[in-house]
Amino acid sequence: MVKKSSPKVLSKQQHLKRHKQHKILIRAILFFFVVLLATLGVLTIAVRANNDARLYRINHIYESLGIETAGKYILQRQNVFGDKRVYPNDAGRTFSSERDYIHAANVDVTAKELDTAVKNAGFSFIGEPYAGSTEIQYHYKSAKGEYVRITVTSKLRDDAFQNSLLMDGKYSDADFKIDPNAGPSNVVVKVNLDDNNE
Repeated sequence: MVKKSSPKVLSKQQHLKRHKQHKILIRAILFFFVVLLATLGVLTIAVRANNDARLYRINHIYESLGIETAGKYILQRQNVFGDKRVYPNDAGRTFSSERDYIHAANVDVTAKELDTAVKNAGFSFIGEPYAGSTEIQYHYKSAKGEYVRITVTSKLRDDAFQNSLLMDGKYSDADFKIDPNAGPSNVVVKVNLDDNNE
């Protein structure tokens, strides 16, 4: 004859079994979250390290131009960053880091100086998109696929246009008569590690 377990013992065994199952489930959930947090931490560190390496490279490119050390180029503003910033409406284009300067020389002299500095830094001339316009813009590319873009305009002329527009709401005839080569020069130097599509 088979002895039947009492209902009290059976519920105690079921309780122990459920308790073990709950322990296993809790440990599995905890393990999952620990692995998830560790993975996110590693990914965050990797992204930060990549951005820091990119920022270091961009700053190195600016330093290799040597234009700030001579004291002739006065830094006005900058927006230099290491993270890859993609255009919201065009994933094939990225924003460039930028430094804006004033240089105490005419536009043609400044452009020639910068052209020499960029080439000496290891970049090759790849184009002048607006040849013959009142602003000079040159594009360069390194063997590593990095891009430098310089734009040089007359500060005197730029300021006259801006002042007329602010004060009178329109440009004056006198603004257009200012020599587009007149110094000092406004200089924009853009660096992009990804593309030249800006």
